[in-house]
Amino acid sequence: MRVTQPVGIVQMTNIAIIKYRTSNNQKFEIACYKNKAINWRNGVEKDLSEVLQVYEVFTNATKGDVASGKELLYCFQTNDKDQIIKTILEKGDLQVGDKEREAQLEHYYRDIIKFIQDKCIHATSGRPLTQQSIEYAVSKVQFVVKTDKPVKLQALQCIKKLKECFYIKRAPMKVSISFIDEQMDLVYQMLQELELKDIVQQNNKFIVIIDPQLFRTLSTKVNDKQFKSTLEVIEAAIKQQIEGIDNLAQVELEQRLEKLQISDSEDSDEEQNQKQKQKGPKKNKQQKKQQLQQQQQMKKQVEEEEQNQIKQIQQQQKKENAKSDLTKQFKCTQCLISFDTNQEFKQHYKTDWHLNNTKLKQNGKICLSYEEFLDYQIQQEMTK
Repeated sequence: MRVTQPVGIVQMTNIAIIKYRTSNNQKFEIACYKNKAINWRNGVEKDLSEVLQVYEVFTNATKGDVASGKELLYCFQTNDKDQIIKTILEKGDLQVGDKEREAQLEHYYRDIIKFIQDKCIHATSGRPLTQQSIEYAVSKVQFVVKTDKPVKLQALQCIKKLKECFYIKRAPMKVSISFIDEQMDLVYQMLQELELKDIVQQNNKFIVIIDPQLFRTLSTKVNDKQFKSTLEVIEAAIKQQIEGIDNLAQVELEQRLEKLQISDSEDSDEEQNQKQKQKGPKKNKQQKKQQLQQQQQMKKQVEEEEQNQIKQIQQQQKKENAKSDLTKQFKCTQCLISFDTNQEFKQHYKTDWHLNNTKLKQNGKICLSYEEFLDYQIQQEMTK
Protein backbone atom coordinates (compact mmCIF):
# COMPACT_ATOMS: atom_id res chain seq x y z
CA MET A 1 0.00 0.00 0.00
CA ARG A 2 1.49 3.31 -1.13
CA VAL A 3 1.42 6.57 0.79
CA THR A 4 -0.75 9.03 -1.15
CA GLN A 5 -1.66 12.69 -0.65
CA PRO A 6 -4.55 14.91 -1.77
CA VAL A 7 -4.97 15.94 -5.41
CA GLY A 8 -2.87 18.93 -6.51
CA ILE A 9 0.06 18.12 -4.17
CA VAL A 10 3.25 16.36 -5.23
CA GLN A 11 3.63 12.96 -3.60
CA MET A 12 6.18 12.24 -0.82
CA THR A 13 6.54 15.96 0.04
CA ASN A 14 5.63 17.59 3.37
CA ILE A 15 5.59 14.10 4.91
CA ALA A 16 6.65 13.28 8.45
CA ILE A 17 7.16 9.69 9.57
CA ILE A 18 6.75 9.14 13.31
CA LYS A 19 8.64 6.08 14.55
CA TYR A 20 7.79 4.17 17.71
CA ARG A 21 9.53 1.16 19.32
CA THR A 22 7.71 -1.09 21.76
CA SER A 23 9.17 -3.01 24.70
CA ASN A 24 9.50 -6.04 22.38
CA ASN A 25 11.82 -3.97 20.12
CA GLN A 26 9.15 -3.95 17.40
CA LYS A 27 9.09 -0.86 15.19
CA PHE A 28 5.88 0.84 13.99
CA GLU A 29 5.48 3.94 11.85
CA ILE A 30 2.81 6.50 10.89
CA ALA A 31 2.71 8.88 7.92
CA CYS A 32 1.63 12.41 9.00
CA TYR A 33 1.79 16.04 7.99
CA LYS A 34 4.59 17.85 9.86
CA ASN A 35 2.67 20.95 10.90
CA LYS A 36 -0.40 18.97 11.97
CA ALA A 37 1.64 16.51 14.03
CA ILE A 38 3.24 19.39 15.94
CA ASN A 39 -0.19 20.97 16.48
CA TRP A 40 -1.50 17.64 17.81
CA ARG A 41 1.24 17.49 20.42
CA ASN A 42 0.60 21.10 21.42
CA GLY A 43 -3.14 20.37 21.83
CA VAL A 44 -4.28 22.62 18.97
CA GLU A 45 -5.42 19.88 16.55
CA LYS A 46 -7.73 17.07 17.72
CA ASP A 47 -8.98 15.51 14.47
CA LEU A 48 -6.88 12.48 13.40
CA SER A 49 -8.08 12.69 9.80
CA GLU A 50 -6.40 16.12 9.51
CA VAL A 51 -3.13 14.84 11.01
CA LEU A 52 -2.68 11.52 9.17
CA GLN A 53 -1.90 11.19 5.49
CA VAL A 54 -2.97 7.52 5.55
CA TYR A 55 -5.15 5.96 8.23
CA GLU A 56 -2.85 2.94 8.70
CA VAL A 57 -0.07 1.71 10.97
CA PHE A 58 3.05 0.61 9.08
CA THR A 59 6.10 -1.46 9.86
CA ASN A 60 7.88 0.41 7.05
CA ALA A 61 6.06 3.50 5.73
CA THR A 62 8.39 4.20 2.78
CA LYS A 63 7.82 0.72 1.33
CA GLY A 64 4.14 0.69 2.30
CA ASP A 65 4.30 -2.41 4.55
CA VAL A 66 1.15 -2.37 6.71
CA ALA A 67 1.26 -3.94 10.19
CA SER A 68 -1.02 -6.94 10.66
CA GLY A 69 -3.73 -7.16 13.32
CA LYS A 70 -1.85 -9.91 15.21
CA GLU A 71 1.27 -7.76 15.54
CA LEU A 72 -0.73 -4.79 16.83
CA LEU A 73 -2.63 -6.94 19.35
CA TYR A 74 0.59 -8.59 20.57
CA CYS A 75 2.48 -5.29 21.03
CA PHE A 76 -0.32 -2.88 22.08
CA GLN A 77 -2.81 -5.43 23.53
CA THR A 78 -5.71 -3.77 21.65
CA ASN A 79 -7.22 -3.84 18.17
CA ASP A 80 -8.49 -0.24 18.44
CA LYS A 81 -6.59 1.60 15.73
CA ASP A 82 -7.36 5.08 17.14
CA GLN A 83 -5.73 4.33 20.50
CA ILE A 84 -2.66 2.82 18.80
CA ILE A 85 -2.24 5.86 16.54
CA LYS A 86 -2.63 8.24 19.50
CA THR A 87 0.07 6.44 21.52
CA ILE A 88 2.44 6.58 18.52
CA LEU A 89 1.69 10.30 18.06
CA GLU A 90 2.34 11.10 21.73
CA LYS A 91 5.34 8.83 22.42
CA GLY A 92 6.93 8.39 19.00
CA ASP A 93 9.99 10.15 17.59
CA LEU A 94 9.21 12.94 15.13
CA GLN A 95 11.92 14.05 12.74
CA VAL A 96 11.92 17.87 12.67
CA GLY A 97 14.12 20.02 10.44
CA ASP A 98 16.36 22.88 11.50
CA LYS A 99 14.05 25.59 10.18
CA GLU A 100 11.00 24.10 11.89
CA ARG A 101 12.92 23.81 15.17
CA GLU A 102 13.97 27.46 14.94
CA ALA A 103 10.36 28.49 14.24
CA GLN A 104 9.15 26.55 17.31
CA LEU A 105 11.78 28.16 19.54
CA GLU A 106 10.87 31.65 18.31
CA HIS A 107 7.17 30.94 18.91
CA TYR A 108 7.84 29.72 22.48
CA TYR A 109 10.22 32.64 23.15
CA ARG A 110 7.63 35.23 22.08
CA ASP A 111 4.90 33.61 24.19
CA ILE A 112 7.17 33.59 27.28
CA ILE A 113 8.05 37.28 26.89
CA LYS A 114 4.39 38.19 26.33
CA PHE A 115 3.42 36.29 29.50
CA ILE A 116 6.08 38.14 31.53
CA GLN A 117 4.98 41.49 30.09
CA ASP A 118 1.31 40.82 30.96
CA LYS A 119 1.89 39.44 34.46
CA CYS A 120 4.87 41.45 35.78
CA ILE A 121 5.54 45.07 36.78
CA HIS A 122 8.41 47.21 38.03
CA ALA A 123 9.09 46.38 41.69
CA THR A 124 9.14 49.97 42.98
CA SER A 125 7.07 52.10 40.61
CA GLY A 126 4.43 49.51 39.65
CA ARG A 127 4.71 50.54 35.99
CA PRO A 128 4.33 48.07 33.08
CA LEU A 129 7.55 46.79 31.51
CA THR A 130 8.53 47.18 27.88
CA GLN A 131 9.24 44.27 25.56
CA GLN A 132 12.81 45.40 24.87
CA SER A 133 13.70 45.60 28.56
CA ILE A 134 12.34 42.09 29.18
CA GLU A 135 14.23 40.64 26.21
CA TYR A 136 17.45 42.26 27.43
CA ALA A 137 16.91 40.92 30.97
CA VAL A 138 16.20 37.38 29.71
CA SER A 139 19.36 37.40 27.58
CA LYS A 140 21.38 38.69 30.56
CA VAL A 141 20.07 35.90 32.80
CA GLN A 142 20.88 33.35 30.04
CA PHE A 143 17.51 31.60 30.16
CA VAL A 144 17.24 28.65 27.75
CA VAL A 145 13.87 28.05 26.02
CA LYS A 146 12.73 24.44 25.58
CA THR A 147 10.00 23.02 23.34
CA ASP A 148 9.27 20.05 25.63
CA LYS A 149 7.85 22.09 28.54
CA PRO A 150 4.73 24.31 28.45
CA VAL A 151 5.03 28.07 28.09
CA LYS A 152 3.50 29.01 31.46
CA LEU A 153 5.86 26.77 33.45
CA GLN A 154 8.92 28.14 31.64
CA ALA A 155 7.74 31.73 32.10
CA LEU A 156 7.35 31.25 35.87
CA GLN A 157 10.85 29.76 36.06
CA CYS A 158 12.20 32.72 34.10
CA ILE A 159 10.48 35.21 36.47
CA LYS A 160 12.26 33.62 39.45
CA LYS A 161 15.63 34.17 37.80
CA LEU A 162 14.77 37.73 36.80
CA LYS A 163 13.80 38.65 40.38
CA GLU A 164 17.34 37.86 41.55
CA CYS A 165 18.95 40.36 39.18
CA PHE A 166 16.31 42.94 38.17
CA TYR A 167 13.57 45.08 39.74
CA ILE A 168 10.70 42.84 38.61
CA LYS A 169 7.79 41.29 40.52
CA ARG A 170 4.41 39.71 39.81
CA ALA A 171 1.57 42.19 39.43
CA PRO A 172 -1.14 41.91 42.14
CA MET A 173 -4.68 40.77 41.33
CA LYS A 174 -7.97 42.50 42.12
CA VAL A 175 -10.66 40.04 43.24
CA SER A 176 -14.28 40.31 44.40
CA ILE A 177 -15.98 37.83 46.78
CA SER A 178 -19.79 37.96 46.82
CA PHE A 179 -21.61 36.55 49.87
CA ILE A 180 -24.92 36.34 51.71
CA ASP A 181 -25.69 38.79 54.54
CA GLU A 182 -25.66 35.99 57.11
CA GLN A 183 -22.13 34.88 56.20
CA MET A 184 -20.47 38.28 56.09
CA ASP A 185 -18.57 37.73 59.36
CA LEU A 186 -17.35 34.25 58.33
CA VAL A 187 -15.98 35.49 55.02
CA TYR A 188 -14.29 38.46 56.73
CA GLN A 189 -12.61 36.14 59.27
CA MET A 190 -11.40 33.90 56.45
CA LEU A 191 -9.80 36.87 54.70
CA GLN A 192 -8.11 37.97 57.93
CA GLU A 193 -6.68 34.47 58.41
CA LEU A 194 -4.98 34.79 55.03
CA GLU A 195 -3.47 38.10 56.29
CA LEU A 196 -5.08 40.18 53.55
CA LYS A 197 -5.20 43.97 53.92
CA ASP A 198 -7.13 46.84 52.33
CA ILE A 199 -10.47 44.96 52.32
CA VAL A 200 -13.23 47.11 50.80
CA GLN A 201 -16.94 46.31 51.19
CA GLN A 202 -19.47 47.23 48.51
CA ASN A 203 -23.01 46.06 49.28
CA ASN A 204 -22.70 42.23 49.37
CA LYS A 205 -19.12 42.07 48.08
CA PHE A 206 -15.60 42.23 49.45
CA ILE A 207 -13.03 43.67 47.03
CA VAL A 208 -9.47 42.58 47.83
CA ILE A 209 -6.04 43.00 46.22
CA ILE A 210 -4.04 39.77 46.54
CA ASP A 211 -0.77 38.22 45.47
CA PRO A 212 -1.26 35.78 42.54
CA GLN A 213 0.27 32.97 44.63
CA LEU A 214 -2.68 33.18 47.08
CA PHE A 215 -5.36 32.87 44.36
CA ARG A 216 -5.50 29.06 44.43
CA THR A 217 -5.75 28.82 48.24
CA LEU A 218 -8.42 31.52 48.30
CA SER A 219 -10.47 29.82 45.56
CA THR A 220 -10.40 26.48 47.40
CA LYS A 221 -11.65 28.12 50.61
CA VAL A 222 -14.36 30.12 48.86
CA ASN A 223 -15.65 27.05 47.01
CA ASP A 224 -15.97 25.20 50.32
CA LYS A 225 -19.47 24.12 51.39
CA GLN A 226 -19.41 26.38 54.47
CA PHE A 227 -19.25 29.55 52.36
CA LYS A 228 -22.08 30.15 49.91
CA SER A 229 -20.01 32.69 48.00
CA THR A 230 -18.46 33.19 44.58
CA LEU A 231 -15.02 34.42 43.55
CA GLU A 232 -14.55 36.70 40.52
CA VAL A 233 -11.43 38.25 39.02
CA ILE A 234 -11.83 41.98 38.34
CA GLU A 235 -8.25 42.64 37.15
CA ALA A 236 -5.74 39.86 36.49
CA ALA A 237 -2.79 42.26 36.76
CA ILE A 238 -2.90 45.76 38.32
CA LYS A 239 -0.44 48.12 36.65
CA GLN A 240 -0.01 51.70 37.88
CA GLN A 241 1.52 54.79 36.34
CA ILE A 242 2.75 57.30 38.91
CA GLU A 243 3.80 60.82 37.98
CA GLY A 244 7.40 61.86 38.61
CA ILE A 245 8.74 58.33 39.03
CA ASP A 246 10.38 57.65 35.64
CA ASN A 247 13.82 58.94 36.54
CA LEU A 248 13.87 57.01 39.79
CA ALA A 249 13.08 53.76 37.96
CA GLN A 250 15.92 54.34 35.51
CA VAL A 251 18.40 54.89 38.35
CA GLU A 252 17.35 51.63 40.01
CA LEU A 253 17.81 49.68 36.80
CA GLU A 254 21.22 51.23 36.28
CA GLN A 255 22.27 50.11 39.77
CA ARG A 256 21.29 46.55 38.99
CA LEU A 257 23.00 46.56 35.63
CA GLU A 258 26.22 47.84 37.19
CA LYS A 259 26.05 44.98 39.65
CA LEU A 260 25.68 42.46 36.87
CA GLN A 261 28.64 43.96 35.02
CA ILE A 262 30.75 43.60 38.15
CA SER A 263 29.79 39.95 38.45
CA ASP A 264 30.65 39.38 34.77
CA SER A 265 34.05 40.99 35.27
CA GLU A 266 34.64 38.82 38.35
CA ASP A 267 33.91 35.73 36.27
CA SER A 268 36.42 36.81 33.66
CA ASP A 269 39.05 37.38 36.40
CA GLU A 270 38.38 33.92 37.78
CA GLU A 271 38.98 32.36 34.38
CA GLN A 272 42.31 34.15 34.18
CA ASN A 273 43.24 33.02 37.67
CA GLN A 274 42.42 29.40 36.81
CA LYS A 275 44.94 29.56 34.00
CA GLN A 276 47.52 31.00 36.39
CA LYS A 277 46.84 28.22 38.92
CA GLN A 278 48.35 25.65 36.58
CA LYS A 279 51.64 27.60 36.64
CA GLY A 280 51.61 29.19 40.10
CA PRO A 281 50.31 28.28 43.63
CA LYS A 282 46.62 28.28 44.68
CA LYS A 283 44.79 31.27 46.17
CA ASN A 284 44.54 31.63 49.90
CA LYS A 285 41.24 30.79 51.61
CA GLN A 286 41.15 34.17 53.33
CA GLN A 287 40.93 36.00 50.00
CA LYS A 288 37.92 33.87 48.96
CA LYS A 289 36.15 34.58 52.24
CA GLN A 290 36.70 38.30 51.84
CA GLN A 291 35.20 38.21 48.34
CA LEU A 292 32.11 36.37 49.59
CA GLN A 293 31.63 38.83 52.41
CA GLN A 294 31.86 41.78 50.00
CA GLN A 295 29.24 40.23 47.70
CA GLN A 296 26.86 39.65 50.62
CA GLN A 297 27.26 43.23 51.82
CA MET A 298 26.50 44.55 48.32
CA LYS A 299 23.29 42.46 48.20
CA LYS A 300 22.13 43.75 51.59
CA GLN A 301 22.73 47.38 50.62
CA VAL A 302 20.77 47.00 47.37
CA GLU A 303 17.85 45.27 49.14
CA GLU A 304 17.69 47.98 51.82
CA GLU A 305 17.62 50.72 49.19
CA GLU A 306 14.80 48.90 47.36
CA GLN A 307 12.69 48.61 50.52
CA ASN A 308 13.15 52.28 51.43
CA GLN A 309 12.13 53.41 47.96
CA ILE A 310 9.08 51.14 47.97
CA LYS A 311 7.94 52.57 51.34
CA GLN A 312 8.28 56.15 50.12
CA ILE A 313 6.23 55.46 46.98
CA GLN A 314 3.52 53.62 48.93
CA GLN A 315 3.16 56.53 51.36
CA GLN A 316 2.73 58.95 48.45
CA GLN A 317 0.08 56.73 46.88
CA LYS A 318 -1.90 56.42 50.12
CA LYS A 319 -1.94 60.20 50.66
CA GLU A 320 -3.06 60.91 47.10
CA ASN A 321 -5.71 58.19 46.94
CA ALA A 322 -7.11 58.63 50.49
CA LYS A 323 -9.55 61.36 49.47
CA SER A 324 -10.65 59.73 46.21
CA ASP A 325 -11.17 56.31 47.87
CA LEU A 326 -13.58 57.70 50.48
CA THR A 327 -15.80 59.29 47.85
CA LYS A 328 -15.75 56.16 45.67
CA GLN A 329 -16.59 53.77 48.52
CA PHE A 330 -19.75 55.47 49.89
CA LYS A 331 -21.61 57.08 46.99
CA CYS A 332 -25.31 56.94 46.12
CA THR A 333 -25.72 56.70 42.33
CA GLN A 334 -29.40 57.71 42.42
CA CYS A 335 -29.18 60.83 44.58
CA LEU A 336 -25.62 61.69 43.39
CA ILE A 337 -24.20 62.30 46.86
CA SER A 338 -21.18 60.85 48.70
CA PHE A 339 -20.58 60.11 52.41
CA ASP A 340 -17.53 59.82 54.63
CA THR A 341 -18.64 56.83 56.75
CA ASN A 342 -20.59 53.63 56.22
CA GLN A 343 -23.18 54.55 58.91
CA GLU A 344 -24.17 57.77 57.14
CA PHE A 345 -24.40 55.81 53.89
CA LYS A 346 -26.82 53.27 55.42
CA GLN A 347 -28.97 55.98 57.07
CA HIS A 348 -29.35 57.72 53.72
CA TYR A 349 -30.98 54.60 52.23
CA LYS A 350 -33.80 54.89 54.83
CA THR A 351 -34.64 58.55 54.08
CA ASP A 352 -37.77 59.63 52.18
CA TRP A 353 -35.63 61.41 49.61
CA HIS A 354 -33.83 58.19 48.59
CA LEU A 355 -37.04 56.11 48.61
CA ASN A 356 -38.79 58.66 46.41
CA ASN A 357 -35.90 58.63 43.92
CA THR A 358 -35.95 54.81 43.71
CA LYS A 359 -39.65 54.92 42.78
CA LEU A 360 -39.01 57.56 40.14
CA LYS A 361 -36.14 55.55 38.67
CA GLN A 362 -38.30 52.39 38.49
CA ASN A 363 -40.97 54.34 36.58
CA GLY A 364 -38.33 55.69 34.18
CA LYS A 365 -38.43 59.27 35.47
CA ILE A 366 -35.62 61.68 36.44
CA CYS A 367 -34.44 61.65 40.06
CA LEU A 368 -34.83 64.78 42.21
CA SER A 369 -32.17 66.74 44.02
CA TYR A 370 -32.57 67.50 47.72
CA GLU A 371 -33.90 71.06 47.08
CA GLU A 372 -36.37 69.79 44.46
CA PHE A 373 -37.54 67.11 46.88
CA LEU A 374 -38.27 69.74 49.60
CA ASP A 375 -40.35 71.76 47.12
CA TYR A 376 -42.20 68.57 46.17
CA GLN A 377 -43.07 67.88 49.85
CA ILE A 378 -44.36 71.48 50.35
CA GLN A 379 -46.62 71.16 47.30
CA GLN A 380 -48.11 67.90 48.63
CA GLU A 381 -48.83 69.50 52.03
CA MET A 382 -50.51 72.48 50.35
CA THR A 383 -52.77 70.21 48.28
CA LYS A 384 -53.81 68.32 51.42
